[in-house]
Amino acid sequence: MNILQIIIVFIVVAILVISCFPKKKKSDYVVSYDFQNPTKSMILPENLKEISGLSFYKDNQLACVNDEKGTVFIYDLLKEQIIEQIEIGKNADYEGIEVVDDEIFIMKSNGKIKGFKINGGEERKIDCTNEDVKEYEGLGYNPTTKSLLLVTKELKKNKNDKKVIYAYDLEKETFAKNISISEDMTRGSDGKKTFAPSGIAVHPLTGELYVISSQGKKLLILSAAGEQLVLVELDDKLFRQPEGICFTPNGDLYISSEGEKGDGYILKFSSK
Repeated sequence: MNILQIIIVFIVVAILVISCFPKKKKSDYVVSYDFQNPTKSMILPENLKEISGLSFYKDNQLACVNDEKGTVFIYDLLKEQIIEQIEIGKNADYEGIEVVDDEIFIMKSNGKIKGFKINGGEERKIDCTNEDVKEYEGLGYNPTTKSLLLVTKELKKNKNDKKVIYAYDLEKETFAKNISISEDMTRGSDGKKTFAPSGIAVHPLTGELYVISSQGKKLLILSAAGEQLVLVELDDKLFRQPEGICFTPNGDLYISSEGEKGDGYILKFSSK
């Protein structure tokens, strides 16, 4: 066998070996929303300039909470105005709101949650404080597990290389770590891993988890099991300071932004 034949055999063997390596599959996940083109944009009144969370309330209505104010604001999507205000107590650092059946839950950044019936009745207090968590900033609800979902904005310094979604089971009254979000999941096209969750919502039709971050302007979509499906990099001109996210039962998506240098606003995205 001459040198040329040896080289040819070597090349063939190398190609066969390389072809046996597992190929990295390109994600075939299709995003259901056009985040460059909202279906509708709604400017909010002054008392929702610092909107920090929102949730589906009733047909064409969202329940909203404003950072630092002890009030739930009911916002009508057709009238584009606040139609009701519900006093919930003293002013505090409220960072999340979720409506579950006939009960409204509001969350402080320290993980303390207050629940109250829409039509009056007994209130309940839920303590989800955790020694590892420096700040929560997002409250959602998983109807499959009947659990409130709390996402951490920041953990203690030695643990802050990941973010965590905790779950509070409303029936069993138990609290536990649910899903971890690694830095690799939040690495953008520029290589930066900036991600500090400010809102979380569960898609009513697919069970997927949508976790939004104002810092870094990113939206992480996870499967119901917590696997990464896609990381959407948001336009910082369209999403100035996204702090709240929720769905209506038919799958329409609403994202609110605080008005740090202007009015607060809500963007609607209809499913494709």
